Amino acid sequence: MNNCFFKKVNIEGVSHLFVCKGRSRIVNAGKVEDAFLFKRQLYASLYKVDNHILKVCYGQSIPKDIFRKYALRSQAERESKSAFILSELGLVTPKTYFSAFSLFPKMRKGVESIHEMDFLAGYDDLNPNFVHRPDCLGIIRCFGRDLAVILNAMLCPKDFGLGNVMYHPGEDKLAWIDSDLKKFKNKETLSRTVMGKLGHRFLNYLDNCQADMFWRSFCENSILYAEKNELLSYGKIDYSKNQPGRVSEDKITDNSDHHS
Repeated sequence: MNNCFFKKVNIEGVSHLFVCKGRSRIVNAGKVEDAFLFKRQLYASLYKVDNHILKVCYGQSIPKDIFRKYALRSQAERESKSAFILSELGLVTPKTYFSAFSLFPKMRKGVESIHEMDFLAGYDDLNPNFVHRPDCLGIIRCFGRDLAVILNAMLCPKDFGLGNVMYHPGEDKLAWIDSDLKKFKNKETLSRTVMGKLGHRFLNYLDNCQADMFWRSFCENSILYAEKNELLSYGKIDYSKNQPGRVSEDKITDNSDHHS
C-alpha cells in the first residue's frame, strides 16, 4: 500500500471514497463528467478525455472482506498488472497510469474500482463479423501469434473473446484490452482451459481456410505445442458447417476423459 492516497470522486452523481495510486488526468478535479462517457459495457463504463480512458468497473457482489477483495484483487488492479505483463511479453496493450478501489461500494453492481490508461488510436473493435473483412486473415494470423506468446509464458486470459482484442489495419497488430491473466503451473491444465474458451470465443467463427491460417501462425510461434493436435486433443472444433463469410455457433465438443 506504499504511495497510496485517499480521494473522493463523484461518478454519475454518486460520491465514492477511493484508495488510489498513480496519477490521473481525468479524476484530478474529483468529478467524472457524464459528457466524457465514451462507451458503456455490462460491468464497466469508459470515459474519454483527450488521449486517456478512465474505466469504471462495477462489482457483481459485495464481498465480506472488502480490503482483501478490492485492495488485492480488484478488477482494476488485475487488469493493470495483466497489461504490464503483456507489455513485457512484447504485445500491444494500453499503458495504465492510475488505479483505485472503492472503500465503500454502494450496492451490487456499484463502483468497485477504476483505472486510467492510454486511448489506442487507430485500432478497430472486433466482433464475430470480422470474418467479412478483407483483412480477416491478417487478424487471424495476429491472433494465433499473440496467443502462442501468451501461452508460452504459461498464462491464459480469463476471457479472450473478440471484445477484448482490437486490430490496427495499418500496422497489422492486435491490441489486448481488459485482460485478466491467470498463471498456470502445468501444461495439461492450461490446455484444458484454453480449449474450453478458444472454440466458442474465436475458432467457431472460422472456416477451414481461416482455421488453417490460425493454426499455422500459432504453431510457428509456439514453444509449448509443436503441432495443433497437441492442443486440439483437449477439445474438438468442427469447421465443416462454416463457409466463407458465414458465422456458425456452438460447434465445440469437449473430450470427456480430459474433464473431472
